Amino acid sequence: MRFISKYGRYGVQVLPLVQEAYATGLVKVIQGAVYAMFEPWKLTPLEREMAVTHWSFNGFYQEQDEVTLVPPDYRIGLFDSVEAQITHNWSDDTRLFVEETLIDLSNRFDDVLVVRSIVPPPWPNYDDFRGTPQALVRRLVEDGHSLDAVLTYERDHLNRPKVIEEITRAIKEPPVVEVEEETVVG
Repeated sequence: MRFISKYGRYGVQVLPLVQEAYATGLVKVIQGAVYAMFEPWKLTPLEREMAVTHWSFNGFYQEQDEVTLVPPDYRIGLFDSVEAQITHNWSDDTRLFVEETLIDLSNRFDDVLVVRSIVPPPWPNYDDFRGTPQALVRRLVEDGHSLDAVLTYERDHLNRPKVIEEITRAIKEPPVVEVEEETVVG
């Protein structure tokens, strides 16, 4: 999951460092610190546009001609939890906890935005579908929806593991759809 910050080098401590000190002078680390560090210059054009339209940036630098303004890209930070998981060797539980913390932070303050795809759901009541994941994929295939787009929507909005697994399986091994033959009378 990707998050945008109004500040280029913004950092959030998600879990504190917990240590035990012994009389011998040894220190045992009980829990390592976990940080979500935002970095500038990693934005996609869509993410940059989201940030520029959401926040106002005052006091722009100027180019050497003293007229042209420097865009605020250096002020906007990005954090990718999947990339951080790989870099810092986090477990899935740690990554999910970091994501939950940043989502909570974005709901309470205006310093962080959650990047969600702009892919719309396949149909208006898609989120309320009550059938099995297999039935959902069958309907998606029968109606001719793009499974890649639905997978993107599912990951960004609902994130249901069984549905994601079933859609991924259908992308790798497309199911066979039976087509009814039309008879021409005449």
